[in-house]
Amino acid sequence: MRTPAKFVLLVDDDPTDRKLFARYLEKLGLKVIATGDADKDMEQIVAGNVGCVITDQKMRPSGHELVRVVKSVRRDIELIFLSGAERPSEPLPPEIRYIRKSDKEMLGDAVLKCMDRLRQ
Repeated sequence: MRTPAKFVLLVDDDPTDRKLFARYLEKLGLKVIATGDADKDMEQIVAGNVGCVITDQKMRPSGHELVRVVKSVRRDIELIFLSGAERPSEPLPPEIRYIRKSDKEMLGDAVLKCMDRLRQ
């Protein structure tokens, strides 16, 4: 039996945004791994330590590529696209949330609900 995930993985290539959102989520009581490159943290995903991945849509490699890689490794993980754009640049699968960077409260609610579901 897998132990409940402990971390939220925040992937954003903009260090200012990464720091801002990591601090916000930590103030909500969440444990956050903040990175500009998800490759080095894939072992945390594979091991089941990450319950939610938040990625910037417009980074390199693209957030869409990251979603494909994560879903190939862990189908049960929750994914959130975080972007400054009004809407996604391409259609998203229905299980992926799209939240604008200007809506921190919506992001916080979504991540808290995700992590709560994993603890049940």
